[in-house]
Parts: sequence; structure tokens; C-alpha cells
Amino acid sequence: MRLICPSCGAMHSAQAWANDALCRQALQIATELPADVSRRSLSYLALFRAQSRGLIWSKALRLLSELKDEVCQASIQWQNKPARPNTARAWADAMEQVIAHPPKRLPLKSHGYLKAIAYEIADEMDKAAEKRRVLQDQSGAVRHDSGSTQGGFEPVTREDIQNLRRKRGNESA
Repeated sequence: MRLICPSCGAMHSAQAWANDALCRQALQIATELPADVSRRSLSYLALFRAQSRGLIWSKALRLLSELKDEVCQASIQWQNKPARPNTARAWADAMEQVIAHPPKRLPLKSHGYLKAIAYEIADEMDKAAEKRRVLQDQSGAVRHDSGSTQGGFEPVTREDIQNLRRKRGNESA
């Protein structure tokens, strides 16, 4: 079935017009994601594409909707492990890792691999934040609740996580 655009007279199949709407919806969801996640989302979606075929817009829309749901939750949980505070930073770092070092089996079927990595990062961030809270409590440091950080503490940085990983590596050696 061929449809004609009333504005420009372009003729396309009904499926082509539907794809256009799905494309707009998918890109709208991508722009609604936190900036760090949004920036990596299209490269991440490429991991769901078979090498010989493109990714259809209906699948991209579904994947982006699922990703948005995961990223926007208050906490993240993986398997039977305890829930951790969920941050866009953890998801962005996880996406960066998956894009840089994708799994051997592609295309991806779900966000499970990404979620496992995001959980590990969130777990590390939570442990580093807890360690800082304990150190501040032990030192008698005064906390100032500014409302911009959780519990009045400064946010955990990548450097904090890397330092914690280094210390763990030294302890196990």
C-alpha cells in the first residue's frame, strides 16, 4: 500500500511512514535520558544489531524504553544481591565499558550484561561512600546538609572508585 504525504507529495509504503514515527519516538526517549547515558545510547544500541542487518526502529524504541526505565529507578539490584543507590553515572560508565569491550556473543539480547556491570559500579560507589562516611564519623568531621548531595556528603568520584580498587588489589596480594 502506497501512501502520499499531503505536504510534499512524497510516496512511501505504510511501513516506511510507521518507521518514521518510531524513529522520532526512539530519538525522543534517547534525549530524555541523562546526558552521559544519552551520549552513549546509540553506540550501545549498535551492540543489538546483527552484523548483516540494521536495527529496526521498533526494536530500538523498545530497547531505549527499557533502558530509560532501568536508569531512572531509585535503586539498582542484580540477582539476589542487595539493592544499591542507582545513578546515571554508574549506567554511563557501564555503557562505556560495554562499548569498549563488548561481550563475545553479539548481538545482545537484553540489557542484562549492562545491568550487571552497572550494578558492580553502583556497588563500588556505595561502598566508597560508606567508607567515607565512616571515616568522617571517626574523624568527627561536621556534615553540612546542602540538599544537593545525598546525606550531606560529597558524591563519589571515579578516582575514589579507582583508589578503592587499588587498595583491594594490594590487600589480596
